[in-house]
Amino acid sequence: MSSSSGLLRILVVIALGLFGYFLYTLDLFKSTPIAVQTFLHLNPTEQIPIDDNSAWNPERRISLEVESQSKIKSYKIRATTGDGVVVLEQEEVVTNRPEKLRIWLPRPEIDLPDNTKLHYEVAITDWSNANFFSGETLVKHLDFTINTKQPVITILAHSPRISYGGSALVVFHVESVDIKSITITNGKDTFVPFPFVAQGYYAVILAWPLSNQNFSGRIQVSDTALNARSITIPFIKDTSPRYQASTLKLQEQFLRDKMDGLISEIKAIRYEPELDELHDDFEKFVYINEQVRLKDEAIIAESAYQACLQDAQNTNFPIEWGPFIPLKGYSVVGRFGDKRTYVNAQGKTSQSLHLGLDIASVKNDRIIIANNGRVILGQKLGVYGNTIMIDHGFGVASLYAHLSDFLVSNEQEVLAGDVAGLTGESGWAFGDHLHFGMLVQGLSVRNVEWLDSRWIKHNITDILAQAKLLINQAQ
Repeated sequence: MSSSSGLLRILVVIALGLFGYFLYTLDLFKSTPIAVQTFLHLNPTEQIPIDDNSAWNPERRISLEVESQSKIKSYKIRATTGDGVVVLEQEEVVTNRPEKLRIWLPRPEIDLPDNTKLHYEVAITDWSNANFFSGETLVKHLDFTINTKQPVITILAHSPRISYGGSALVVFHVESVDIKSITITNGKDTFVPFPFVAQGYYAVILAWPLSNQNFSGRIQVSDTALNARSITIPFIKDTSPRYQASTLKLQEQFLRDKMDGLISEIKAIRYEPELDELHDDFEKFVYINEQVRLKDEAIIAESAYQACLQDAQNTNFPIEWGPFIPLKGYSVVGRFGDKRTYVNAQGKTSQSLHLGLDIASVKNDRIIIANNGRVILGQKLGVYGNTIMIDHGFGVASLYAHLSDFLVSNEQEVLAGDVAGLTGESGWAFGDHLHFGMLVQGLSVRNVEWLDSRWIKHNITDILAQAKLLINQAQ
């Protein structure tokens, strides 16, 4: 064989290779990626996306939503248990060439016990000319842990009743393969559960705030397979508390004397451009009484709630509280829940809801911290003036406003008997006094309950002690 013919063969081979590569790189052999999403169907009309590694109750259907611009040709499904046993094989050719297809994941025909590991392999092929006309294939891997068992919720102990505007405690146990969420509600607000004594046990103090006309206490637990259980908290609902409504007439001279100084205080705290646009003293009063007040109360509620979230990670809480009495020998000058209507000489009105107890003794009296805690708010607010709030655990916080001076600082650990500050008339206050509030997970509640040692004992500390004893006996 001549060297020229050998060279010719080499050139032919190279040419064929280049031609083949050219054909391969043409768009003719390319395909767009196949997109797949996995959904769990809660009911015929509601579905949620799930991860490729999830818990699964086979009573709920799972689908794969497949999309390919090259159209879908076929799919194969194979399911095996964790020890390699094949429990399902299925193959289907899709003849109508859809760009979108819902593939229902078939359930194994045999019963699988809870905690069985189940692996699905779904191979989806399109009609593209990729791989020399055989199509592009995407292999989707799904791993499930079988879980068919509903959570079990058991109430161990609870306060006998909850009063409108007040608080109550419930301690409960959850038995579940795993826990995705625990929701405690009063019908309007949700509450953070506090781990209590041992794993699977929780305590929570609920509030029935004045903004909620219809209390409906419930506990709902769901697991990662979305098995769920819900029970009613058997509080007796006490609707007997009555709250005052009062009408206060505002004199023009009073507004002129007070407004400028208060506005200066507010502007020193935060930017309130709306106040610069108001020229009538009563309009300024309305803005402060309603808008500035709401901003103050939002700061207070958020600070209390964030402290609650932080505390929920800690199970080492005291179960003994004394009455939250902040002043000695005080007189009540304003009650919790008082709906106040302010009227000017022209008959214009402004309303507010008083979310604390106003008490007074002597000027610049010492404010006593009644129970151990941590300072979670110490700042000047618009309507509330100089304000301190102390977290006492289990979502309970005490609030002290209109102070003339702070004697504790943010994040400081305080003990019963420490002095928080001195009474005063900072903010929207007319005369030296203390605005005293009690909050449960950021919601203002009746002070009268937390001032009463018998109420605290019968509704909180005795219930916690009873539940703790039951839990220790069960261990």
